[in-house]
Amino acid sequence: MTGTDAAAASLPADPVLSIHALAAEHAALVRRLRSAQIPQHVGMAAACRALAVELPRVLAAQVDAELQSGALAQRWAAIRAAAAEPGASELTALALLLREQGRAAMRHLLLREKEWAADAYRLEGQAGALEATIERLQRVAADPAGAASEAGR
Repeated sequence: MTGTDAAAASLPADPVLSIHALAAEHAALVRRLRSAQIPQHVGMAAACRALAVELPRVLAAQVDAELQSGALAQRWAAIRAAAAEPGASELTALALLLREQGRAAMRHLLLREKEWAADAYRLEGQAGALEATIERLQRVAADPAGAASEAGR
């Protein structure tokens, strides 16, 4: 048996049933994309946007409060004692470093938000393409003779 004969033997007897099955498979993929994956990506993108705004402010407020209350100085003293490093003037450098860390976290979250949003748009495009394929498959399944005559033109 040649490769063409083997492929022909593996085809189901009714191609319309195969088309319906393929259309149903595509419809299930669209449902999964629209009900779970796309909303999940949109939600993650929104969460990243919110965190990108909130996180640096919260970190800066925490650093400022700990700097004014003396808690940061106490931590710094403990770190200095443990590391035996002189120079209390480095406390300001640490506060600036922590603020920069907040800005870096914001940049990272904004980048992730853009990636998740792009993924959501890509998935939406994929769902639209699948829906178009489903529509064509359903037209072919509804009128196999008409579709064959159109394909021959």
